[in-house]
Amino acid sequence: MSFADFDIQSFQAEDGAVIRYVDMGKGKPMMYMMGFGSSIESQALFIEAMQESGRIIAFDQRAFGLTPAAGEMGIHQSARDARALMKHLGLEDITLFGYSMGAAEIFSYVRQFGTEGLAKVIIGDMSPKLINEGDWKYGLYQGWYTREMFENDLRLMKTDYKRFALIVAEGLLFQKNPEDVRDFSGTADEIRARILGQRNDLIAQVLIQGMVDVSEEHAAANYHYWSTMAGEDFRDVLPLIDVPALIMYADPGSGYSPATAEYMQSRIPNAALMPMYDCTHMAAAESPKQWRGCIKKFAY
Repeated sequence: MSFADFDIQSFQAEDGAVIRYVDMGKGKPMMYMMGFGSSIESQALFIEAMQESGRIIAFDQRAFGLTPAAGEMGIHQSARDARALMKHLGLEDITLFGYSMGAAEIFSYVRQFGTEGLAKVIIGDMSPKLINEGDWKYGLYQGWYTREMFENDLRLMKTDYKRFALIVAEGLLFQKNPEDVRDFSGTADEIRARILGQRNDLIAQVLIQGMVDVSEEHAAANYHYWSTMAGEDFRDVLPLIDVPALIMYADPGSGYSPATAEYMQSRIPNAALMPMYDCTHMAAAESPKQWRGCIKKFAY
């Protein structure tokens, strides 16, 4: 099966926006909340693998994939759209799996709805707070992302989007430890050349295509996703996750450090850790059999 064979359906969100989604497989349901810039098409291999073991639901978030930009956009609206889709399909006792930005949407979901409708959650390589400030060092780039950088990123997204996206891509593609100094210098062309000079595999090429080579409409929408994700602090939400949770994380990582996952486990009442060794934030592509196997075992 390929993406062309997927049965793409649609429903109307509470504000009337049309959301495209897939509902595949049978058995216990899992809803997949995707990362920054991802779509049903880009995640087709994962979706197909999951539907062999159980039921998987995934939707293109507003301005992503086949869902047009409409109404409010950002992680909080995506969480509301997830709840609306659950109601549309009559789903309860569902596993909610969020990877990267999708995990931030789980945090937002719990803040807005508690764990209503949820049986389990899977948090994939994410932090409850991306900006590192004060005594908090478990955010993006393993402690290197500051509020000044966040504010500069918001400016870059409107003036030099490709440079912003390439800085993010470089920060996610290479194994790092918190002590390793990060390099955020260079023009967009220089950063692209620096990345591909060190890692010109399919994973790097796909990430750059999905994050960098996007339409103006998609880039404009991504401002709202990044600002609502990176500007939030969800640490207070963690104790409210009162269903079984699996925290999957990359070790040594690139976007986040193993200490981030350990912090979340200490705050979530019933959480287990699942490390992906010798991986970056792109663990789902670097170790796909282990990644998918852990998700199947926990969700289904």
